Amino acid sequence: MKYIFISLFMITLFLGTNSIPLQAQEQWPAQEFAETEQTLLLTDKPLEIWTFINDYRLITGRVLHVTVQIIWKLGITVNLEDIRKADLRPFTIESITIGERQIFDNEHDYLIVTYALSLPPDLKDGIYSIPSFSLSYTNEVDKTEGKAVSSPIAIRKTPILVEGKVDKDVISIGDRITYTLTIRHEKNVKLLWENIEKLNFSPFEIVSKHLEKQTKGNINKIVITYTLAMFELGEKKKVPEIPMLSILYYLENDTRYNRKTDTAAIETKEAKISPVPIVMNSLLKTVDVPLEGIKGPLYLSKKFACFYGYLPIGMGTVFLLFLGGLFVQSRAKRFSAVKPALVSETPQITRQRLKDALASFRYSSEDSENRNNIHDIDKALRIYLGTLMGISGETAQSVTTSQFLSYNTRQTLPEETSAIIQTVLKQLDLLIFGRQIDKEIMDNIVQGADEIIRKTAHLQNNWE
Repeated sequence: MKYIFISLFMITLFLGTNSIPLQAQEQWPAQEFAETEQTLLLTDKPLEIWTFINDYRLITGRVLHVTVQIIWKLGITVNLEDIRKADLRPFTIESITIGERQIFDNEHDYLIVTYALSLPPDLKDGIYSIPSFSLSYTNEVDKTEGKAVSSPIAIRKTPILVEGKVDKDVISIGDRITYTLTIRHEKNVKLLWENIEKLNFSPFEIVSKHLEKQTKGNINKIVITYTLAMFELGEKKKVPEIPMLSILYYLENDTRYNRKTDTAAIETKEAKISPVPIVMNSLLKTVDVPLEGIKGPLYLSKKFACFYGYLPIGMGTVFLLFLGGLFVQSRAKRFSAVKPALVSETPQITRQRLKDALASFRYSSEDSENRNNIHDIDKALRIYLGTLMGISGETAQSVTTSQFLSYNTRQTLPEETSAIIQTVLKQLDLLIFGRQIDKEIMDNIVQGADEIIRKTAHLQNNWE
């Protein structure tokens, strides 16, 4: 059917371009933005801890959010209680949010943990480190234990934080932009207001501004809202931007005296705000086109209207009706076709498949061949037992060995048979997840599978 829709599109395009002989067509340039993705590569470790942070600067009274992604292999049990026992001093843990376990890929699971951290107000400004913490785990296959350690993160405690945000970054000539400048600083920080009053936003012009001040504890918050606009484009710079801004300040208790002149010297410091690029949505061409006078209406002859108007429309309508008939006919045949009935597997079929897998097994010197045989026996055994227990083959192959017998909804397996099944499945797990194939264990698996077939043979007569 896709060829019918392609033909329909081509006919519609043909009619649209020929019904009006003189038509100006413009192609607008498309701008593509390349995005760079930063991905973390997995290693062969059983448990890994990745840490992310929203800002590497912190001021008194603010909360720092650290995101921790914990990823582990299947068959690994992580001690999640260690997350709440982590010692992150000198940082104070305000709250901990632990997400739900999720699937990372076919071999790994993961969960997200978010720490909300703060620093005590009596600490001096400087660089502090969020210490590393460890998580213990247990390998359920070989019952080994281990630990994974996170990486430390350096954080700078600063007396001032500045940031600038815009409400939009795509505008047209004359549009207004709201630029919000937020300054948070401690009370011993003195701002040079003369510098703030002379902030330059060129090539943008300041239409208006509004100032608000708030005080919370030892922190002063200043919010200056600027309304900016651009009324003409510069020739040199096609992509304008709000330039980098610098806020000058000094510490009130950081005054040094000159012994010779007996005068005080103030050390001025600078806090910078990154520039913000603005995309101009130019809807008019930059080429000067002379204006023409107003022309009267254009009258078309009946022959012209019939040849370029009615005739293409009529041919297109007939072709559309023809394509519609073909589409309805094909859909009617599809719905009228008889669907084949689904065939379910019986214990007799799955039992024979298990016998074939056991009969074809021969211990080989090739490790890859032995592993393929082990996987075939494990799959055939789980599907056979699943038909007896009333579960699907997908579920029987996906659940763990410890959970397998809990799906015995029909209660058809005796306790002695269940013990043999659990032993054989654990031996299969040991070979599947292990690095070496032990011939003695493999022989025990074959004998155990034969014993399972013999003890469950009488259950097939009761299966429906």
